[in-house]
Amino acid sequence: MAARKLLLRCSALALAAALYALPSLAEPAVYRIDPARTRAEFTVEHLGVFHAQGRFPNVSGRLLFDAAAHAGSVDLEIPVSSVATGWDARDDFIRGARMFDASQYPRMRFRSTRFTFEGERLVRVDGDLTLRDVTRPVSLTVRRLDCGRGTDDKQEGCAAEAAGLIRRREFAMDAWWPIIGDEVELRFHLTAVREQVP
Repeated sequence: MAARKLLLRCSALALAAALYALPSLAEPAVYRIDPARTRAEFTVEHLGVFHAQGRFPNVSGRLLFDAAAHAGSVDLEIPVSSVATGWDARDDFIRGARMFDASQYPRMRFRSTRFTFEGERLVRVDGDLTLRDVTRPVSLTVRRLDCGRGTDDKQEGCAAEAAGLIRRREFAMDAWWPIIGDEVELRFHLTAVREQVP
């Protein structure tokens, strides 16, 4: 009986030691998108000759990122009424019912479904873009992702750039096609600040 108790005790100690030796599973870092330093931009062909450009300031959302595990997610919300192309009449048209219909559908949303890495580098983010209550898959090529502390060493954050293509007619925006092109390039310039753990 004593030998059996000793064996059980040793087994329990060995199990505890093994569990203690296992690496802890770190939670992914959570970053809040900084609207003041984040924007979305777009380019679309016009008249088959030149490209019209515009931007959306005040993009908001969250980024979860775990470089060691090659995992993460991003959720972005874009207020479409904030569109700015440098021409008020064009902005009003884009906000209108035949394009974004901003009064009915005030936000565009991108939610990632997959992060793809090459080695240690994040190279692509796949996800779903919802616009005018229509959701379509979109792939973004990640051109840059830098995470770390700022120069003041007080705030940890990430800066990223990504771009992808959509077809506006897939989102029920076919006004003035083909005078205004169907293919639209989207570009995101993101700055995110790590949330403090309480």
